[in-house]
Amino acid sequence: MKRPASPKADLVIAAKRYHSGYEQSPAELYIVNRGLGTAADKFKLGFVSEPITGHDQYRGRLAIPYLRPAGGDNAVTTIRFRCIADACVKNADGSYRSPHEENHEGHPKYLGIPGHPPHLFNTRVLIHPSPHVGLSEGELDAMASEVAGVPAAAVPGVSSWRDHFTPAFAGFRTVFSLGDGDHAGRQFNEKNCERLPNAVPIDLGDRYDVNSFILEFGHEAYRTKLGV
Repeated sequence: MKRPASPKADLVIAAKRYHSGYEQSPAELYIVNRGLGTAADKFKLGFVSEPITGHDQYRGRLAIPYLRPAGGDNAVTTIRFRCIADACVKNADGSYRSPHEENHEGHPKYLGIPGHPPHLFNTRVLIHPSPHVGLSEGELDAMASEVAGVPAAAVPGVSSWRDHFTPAFAGFRTVFSLGDGDHAGRQFNEKNCERLPNAVPIDLGDRYDVNSFILEFGHEAYRTKLGV
């Protein structure tokens, strides 16, 4: 008798299917425009053109799998799905808006899988030797930091911290807290400094996040901002 697939197996199947549909998709165009094209394969980004059973609500979205280093492509803890609809991310002339000017009215920018608690994104960096690591409020910002040469993990939003995340950052000399340049982002930095004695708040300026800062000022300016 054939054993039914487990939810974990379904996640792996989904992540691989969505990654296989990434090339030449709207997701690839969006990621390249964000300056993150070199990160796509590393993070196994995908596009939901043919959803697995139960994923119809994610059709047309960018798929961001949460990979775990011990299992490579075969260890997927969860997947988050980001809206990349033209009406939300493009101007009337078809050009892409800057990240902080996207408009996702009437629906969530991100969708997660029901019942999945918040997880840390890009945990690979937490087991690789480095004196410092970044901690951002979103996956794309962690990817942007990585592309710029600064290892970074992320939480999926300012309110998604869990107490069991804290020990993962204990071994670093410096944890750069990379909150967005708004009230919520500055509160994120403040809270991280309360939780983590090795945290250093980084203010990238009003309305900037890591990705938009790097897009405008470049990799070297970002590293200079962090002092690395």
